[in-house]
Amino acid sequence: MRTGHPSFDAAVRRAADNPELTTYKLKNTAYKFSFMLVPISLPFLWLMFFWRRGIAMYDHAVFVLYSLSFMSLLFVVLMGLGALHASTVIPWLAAVAPPLHMGAQLRETYRLGAWSTVWRTLMLMFVSAVVFVLFLLLIVYMTMG
Repeated sequence: MRTGHPSFDAAVRRAADNPELTTYKLKNTAYKFSFMLVPISLPFLWLMFFWRRGIAMYDHAVFVLYSLSFMSLLFVVLMGLGALHASTVIPWLAAVAPPLHMGAQLRETYRLGAWSTVWRTLMLMFVSAVVFVLFLLLIVYMTMG
């Protein structure tokens, strides 16, 4: 594969030559920089509440840390269920638990009504996907560079 960027082409070639090392480096880098999810998330969360008084960036940071903690624990539970060969429960739990938790956390943290909780939960799910992609791009860039 040739992209016209020599340094990128060389990085892709190194990754293709040793995929095990590349996988290890990606996991190691993701683990070390997972805290970067917080500052990447904050501007998006701020946009959902910037007009509300009494909500500071600190509140959003606590919200994001709590949410990341829940998602980490969910991941551990899903891995444990996978080790127990409970494969029928895993997709259901992975699909249902995050939006339920996001909705409940939004409602309680920001004291939202029902409609406000629903639209912000949907927005937060979209934002979470965008933040995750940005994080993955950052990790790939740091690993390949």
